[in-house]
Amino acid sequence: MAITAPLRVQHKRRKQPKPKIGTALAIINTDKSEAHVDAKHTLNGWGGKRNSSARVSKVMPIATANAIIDAAYHAIKIGLPLNRFVTIHLERAGITDAEVAKAVGRIMKLAKDWMQTKGQVIAHAWIRENDNGDGRKGSHVHILLHCPDTLPIGCMWRRWLRKVSGQPYRRNVIKSKRIGGTVNAYTNMPAVYLQNLDGVLGYVCKGVSRADAVKLGLPKQQAGGWIIGKRAGWSQNIGAKSRVRALQT
Repeated sequence: MAITAPLRVQHKRRKQPKPKIGTALAIINTDKSEAHVDAKHTLNGWGGKRNSSARVSKVMPIATANAIIDAAYHAIKIGLPLNRFVTIHLERAGITDAEVAKAVGRIMKLAKDWMQTKGQVIAHAWIRENDNGDGRKGSHVHILLHCPDTLPIGCMWRRWLRKVSGQPYRRNVIKSKRIGGTVNAYTNMPAVYLQNLDGVLGYVCKGVSRADAVKLGLPKQQAGGWIIGKRAGWSQNIGAKSRVRALQT
């Protein structure tokens, strides 16, 4: 599931590596707010009421979708391509939607601290969704992050989730995929990686309105459900300020 022409046009200023091989299908299976760096920013972070746990939203703003897309491409520019796509079904893990934003923050802090002990820098973005109790998925979070192939991060997610939830791990709560099929896909198969990345971005941004989905050229639009608190976030090294600084250097 690749992102269609409109989104690619929006990002045509980015320099992409010369493809070494042909295209391939994205890895998405059916199992977050700033503007483009070359446009006027409409948001200035998440201050005040935006960070309140009482804030409830149903649709992802297009500014959030744009920010996620820009963050993912900036991660490539700084040598930290987002090579893993992790979904954690937090409701199944016993975490209520009102607690999810805090829980996600704790999980990402644990991941950041762990990678720092290994001498590595993390880059990540996360997006929350909620099926609002229809029994299929419940509250869950999608995480895109960079992790070197030398670090066995896959075995850490369950440990971090148990620490945050205080409960034993339940089967199928965590699902993890490599974007592009391998952790080194961007280096070895850039064309495959970029198409897969577009597929992942299209999937995690599908919670925008129908009109915004058309503007972005997304292949799919689907309500992300009612979310309590922050809907999406990303590491500072791929946020708007970092992207602006990169343009100024």
